Amino acid sequence: MPDRIRRHLTAAALALGGAVLLSAAAFGTALAAAPEAQLRAWPDKQPTPALRLVDLDGRAWDLAQLRGKVVVVNFWASWCGPCVQELPVLGALAQREAFRNRVAVVGVNYKESLDAIRAFGASHPIPYPVLRDRSGDMFKAWTAGVMPTTVVIDRQGRARWRSVGEIVPGDTRLQRSIEALLAE
Repeated sequence: MPDRIRRHLTAAALALGGAVLLSAAAFGTALAAAPEAQLRAWPDKQPTPALRLVDLDGRAWDLAQLRGKVVVVNFWASWCGPCVQELPVLGALAQREAFRNRVAVVGVNYKESLDAIRAFGASHPIPYPVLRDRSGDMFKAWTAGVMPTTVVIDRQGRARWRSVGEIVPGDTRLQRSIEALLAE
């Protein structure tokens, strides 16, 4: 799908209240977009999925290697308006001095090409690692099909909180959930 058409479809979807976003990478797969973030506990009976992907430089990442830290995993795409809008909020979290060496923020890009991610990053610097979910399997395993979705994982590697929808500036729920996990 040409970028021009993708931009028009995304703009139309956002104009309709963000009910549905279309991904060129998904070739017509509809994804729901939550109008505002909803922070909920991770379902008790749902195990924490594995998260093994590569970053933009081809290095392998495994969630298990981050044990001992609270991990914030954000599922996003450059064509998702709410995802783009929340990047500064996540960037500020990643750079927060009080969280240094105790919290890791990781972005998981949904099915976009390496060139598209790098081009986007040139105009929207992301101060934390970006992993590539080329197949969309991680998105399916970790989310309820809503983008953006942010998952907070405790220091033992268990998913504890999921924020569905855009995290707006001034919303302290994500920060408070991280602080609570750090205090455990």
